[in-house]
Amino acid sequence: MKEEKTKKRKLLYYLVLAISICLLTAATVLTVYFVSNDNSNQLDNNPPAEDITPPPTDEDDDKPTGGEAEKFCNPVEYVDVTVYNDVYNSGTTGFIYRHQGIDFAAEEGTKVAAIADGTVESISLSKKTGNLIIVDHGDGMKGYYRFVEPNSSLKVGAKLSKGEYFATVAAAYGSEAKDGTHLHFELKVNNKAVDPASYLDIEYEEK
Repeated sequence: MKEEKTKKRKLLYYLVLAISICLLTAATVLTVYFVSNDNSNQLDNNPPAEDITPPPTDEDDDKPTGGEAEKFCNPVEYVDVTVYNDVYNSGTTGFIYRHQGIDFAAEEGTKVAAIADGTVESISLSKKTGNLIIVDHGDGMKGYYRFVEPNSSLKVGAKLSKGEYFATVAAAYGSEAKDGTHLHFELKVNNKAVDPASYLDIEYEEK
């Protein structure tokens, strides 16, 4: 009789143990399930941030950037500047034509600087058409500086650094005598006229 009670106690013990193990296993499975499900919802509610970098514009492509932009500077400090390739009505000659350059308004004697490193290619002195200094800035680019007085020491073949003064703005005379004192500046690349605003820090006012 005593042995039978002992067997029943052992059976009850194993039964309780088995039930405890089952409950523990079930609790573990449910915990893992709910934790995983919660993380999944968090990921769905936090999508990766969108790229808001603005796309490049055509206007940005017109200007040199980085080290390229540092190669150039304006030839003079100016108050006003004419629009490149605009219809020009000369107050001196009365002619109307396309102005293949820009005019920097400047007082007589204003220093004129090289827009970039270069070599003086030619110096032409003319009271009729205006003194002209052509500077070869390399890579097929040449600057045409008109209505200027070259420094007395300036010679053809002289090496110029960006920003180096080599002339001054002359009094108004010649073909643009009635148009006020200014530096007439043209820029050509491979003998083709280009808009200086693509290289220099200038902006044209809207008409």
